Amino acid sequence: MRIASRAFAAVAAALILFSFVVPAPVRAAGELVLDGETVADADTYAAAKKEGKVTLYSTFILTSMKEVMAKFQADTGITAENVRLTTAQMYDRVVAEATAGKLAADYVDLTDVTLVMQLAQKGILRAHKVPDFTAIPAVLRDRDGKWYSVMRSLMAIGVNTAVVPPADVPTKWSDLLAPRFRGKVGFMTIDSGGTAFSQFFFLHQRYGAEYWRALAAQQGRIYPTSSPLATDLARGEVSVAVAPVDALLDDVRSGAPVKIVAPAEGVPGYTVSGGLTASGPHPHAADVFMNWITSKRGLAAVAASGAYGSRNNAPAPVNPAVGFPPAEAVYNIRPADYLSSRDALTREWHSIFGSR
Repeated sequence: MRIASRAFAAVAAALILFSFVVPAPVRAAGELVLDGETVADADTYAAAKKEGKVTLYSTFILTSMKEVMAKFQADTGITAENVRLTTAQMYDRVVAEATAGKLAADYVDLTDVTLVMQLAQKGILRAHKVPDFTAIPAVLRDRDGKWYSVMRSLMAIGVNTAVVPPADVPTKWSDLLAPRFRGKVGFMTIDSGGTAFSQFFFLHQRYGAEYWRALAAQQGRIYPTSSPLATDLARGEVSVAVAPVDALLDDVRSGAPVKIVAPAEGVPGYTVSGGLTASGPHPHAADVFMNWITSKRGLAAVAASGAYGSRNNAPAPVNPAVGFPPAEAVYNIRPADYLSSRDALTREWHSIFGSR
């Protein structure tokens, strides 16, 4: 028995020793590895560095996108150039350039995922599966990798604290319907893109068409995009506004007296969904960009810019001006629901709010 025990102990010790000496995965020379993840293999990375740059057509808030681009360039040594337009303008430009055979973009994103789907159906976007493809929820990506919801931001309530006393600061969505805010609330038209549509879809789903009618009765100001809305909020032209957090953070950074409120009862998120173009002049650099922005390092960069990344376990943004909820607590409209309800809800919105 003693001999058997000694033999067993020797085998166990050998197994324990073996468990500590299993070699780490072998990394090929020239790979781009960040935070333990392979972002690009050696051949792709070498070709990307030879191309030297990637051209982005993005609808993401410019200030935030610049932060993301700077970190991409620091991590990869590849220059990122950006053209920023609203979703409607961007879609028209991309289709026009692609039709003429002159699309200059390597990557395109829009805030309306149904329009991104149309770009994929037209053959403008190509399939590309990122290294951690299966870690991205199916609702946040195309099954073939033709698009990904690379950034998810919030719609929140912005308050000009120079004109709204502390006791009157809204904390719930229903507070926007208070008589004190009649004629003093601002929001974007539902036609402005996925940001506003996601907001109004959430309010309709959560509180019904009655909320829409009550908000319309407030006779607020309706804006074509978030930029003039955020500007008027900072100036006090409107006292409160429903706007993308990214735009409101620009007000905060500029020193404007703006407080950002994310109601605890729920906040609508909107996605910035993008894909790689089939005819882009820098395809390898584009591959590296998409791999990077969906990697751990890219998720951290997106969070630092004030948005959530493409995975459910993406780190929540951290900013003292906003109480960001965890990613899984953000209400994100499913692409199928967006597609099936967009036209009907848009018509209903115009019947209630008019075409201002």
